[in-house]
Formats: sequence, C-alpha cells, structure tokens
Amino acid sequence: MTGSTEHSTDARKVADVQAMLVDLKINENTSLLFILLGADGSINRSGSGSLRNKNNDLFIGKATPAIFERVRSQLTEEVLQNLGMSFRREIVRGAPCSVKLIVQFKDGTSKASEYLYGTESVGPPTDVVGVVTAAVRETEEWYQQQLRMAQAADEHRH
Repeated sequence: MTGSTEHSTDARKVADVQAMLVDLKINENTSLLFILLGADGSINRSGSGSLRNKNNDLFIGKATPAIFERVRSQLTEEVLQNLGMSFRREIVRGAPCSVKLIVQFKDGTSKASEYLYGTESVGPPTDVVGVVTAAVRETEEWYQQQLRMAQAADEHRH
C-alpha cells in the first residue's frame, strides 16, 4: 500500500483511546457497515458489512463497556501509528471500497486513517481487519437484538 499525508510522531497509547469509529463503504457512498463505540458502553451501528445486507437503519444505544474494551484491545501500535494517513492498494480490482478508522483520545482529539482497495483485490492490513472484525463480532448480539425489536415494532404497527 502507498501512504500519504503527514505521519504523526506523537506516541499514543491504546489506553488513551475513548471512542472508535469503523466505516466501511463501497462505491464511495454506499455504507456497508458503520460502528461507533464509546468507552462508556455507547454503541451506534448500521449494517452488517455484507453486500447482501438490506437493513440500513442506524441503531443507537448502550451496552456493557466490556464490548468497547474487547474491540480496543485489537488496536495495535501500527494501527495507531498509521492514524492521520490514507492508504491505497497499488492494484484496485472490482468495486472501490474504503475502510475508515477514526479514534478519539481522552484529551478530546481524534485521528483517522483510511484504507482504499477493491472488492476483488487485497484489502486492508491484517491488524485493521482485526479491529473491524472485532467491532462486528462484539456488537453483533446487541445489533441482532435491535433488529428484532425494530421488526417486532413494525409488525405491531401493521
């Protein structure tokens, strides 16, 4: 991957992270996955990350802060060092995709990194995929519960 933008030299620690956002898009504007997690247990989630996903509702709520802790534990030093940068695969095949990772620190500052690739080419680095996968895995039970409640509310209205 080729990188651009300035590289921050200030050392940040995983323990300083108080919120994380994962945004996976295809064709620039179609959001496949949006997850925002806070250290206080707050969750915002839309989508499953799959092209087959038909539900784009955004669910907002709170769960145990342990969910955030488990996702935050997947952050690596390299992921933190790459904040503030944008990466694009040399060869992009298929529909254009992007994964944006935004991290907010306890001092209120935030930094983002973005990884651009194609549906039929190599995706983001393994440690970034690990963060995205953990965010999906750790919020999945909560997300499915929200989907069931929304479906029940829809059925009740009709």
